[in-house]
Amino acid sequence: MLLLDTGDDEDAWEDVLWRMGELPGVQDPSPGPAADAGRGTAVPRRLLVAHDTAWRGATAEEAAAAPDRPGVWVPDLVVLTDERTERHPDIRPLPAFRGGDAFWITPRQAAMTYLVPHRPHLGFAFDDFATWGPLDLDRESVDEGDEERYGPVGAEPEKRDAPPRYTRPARELPALLQDTDLLVRTDFGDDAAWAALVEPVHRPPHSDVIDDFGPYLRFVDDPAFAGATPEQVMTQLRFGDGEDVSDVLLIADAVTLSAPGKPMLAVPLTEDIGLTFLVEPEEVGTMIANLGVGNQGLEDWRDRTVRGGA
Repeated sequence: MLLLDTGDDEDAWEDVLWRMGELPGVQDPSPGPAADAGRGTAVPRRLLVAHDTAWRGATAEEAAAAPDRPGVWVPDLVVLTDERTERHPDIRPLPAFRGGDAFWITPRQAAMTYLVPHRPHLGFAFDDFATWGPLDLDRESVDEGDEERYGPVGAEPEKRDAPPRYTRPARELPALLQDTDLLVRTDFGDDAAWAALVEPVHRPPHSDVIDDFGPYLRFVDDPAFAGATPEQVMTQLRFGDGEDVSDVLLIADAVTLSAPGKPMLAVPLTEDIGLTFLVEPEEVGTMIANLGVGNQGLEDWRDRTVRGGA
């Protein structure tokens, strides 16, 4: 990813950087030895942050065309600050470009997407972004009516009471191969509570679909993930070569294991990437089965309770 500062509001720029979090693989594009891109993460990443006065006042068209030269590194996504970023401090929208697609995106949504850049078929998510928050490069400005109508993508996570934000883990975490659906335990204070969660996930009562969902879901019970945030777990995902990969990551954290009913976090890995919602243990099997065969999409589950409120 390439992040450009084309505005002149230092407060807006610092706010954008804070919302994006302590992302792995951040580099200053100034001359000098290249930094280690994403050390401690499962997949190398590179985020070039260009805070250079030479870009002040650059147009969206100039930013989109900058990498389009022979021998120039072409990022998967280019995002930049502009006057609209400064005008909306509640969500800090950013113009974004990927190939021929142009759309508006918020800093947190850009950061969550950056955590899974290697995911198979991620291009479909960018296609959706271009549909949900289209950016018209042929227009010199965006009027207030279009701002209300078209987005940007990721406005909801910016407005949550507990919005997603990546922070560096205190220690290196192991990689996770997502060759099937994963339920990752991140709290290890109550083994009995974990066992009480696993059983209804394995064998949900009153299920008329499958008696045992164990073969379709891998339970990651590794103390190395103690205290890990959903964003940190996302960063450790590796994806196999198969066409069928899960659209969601499941997390059992301290709140899950101490709450009545033990609802766990479901973390979307497509569309609203990283925007968590809650799912009951008895419903997990039904969800992953229907997502797997295409009977349902994440939109059928995302409108359920979210932790932290919207």
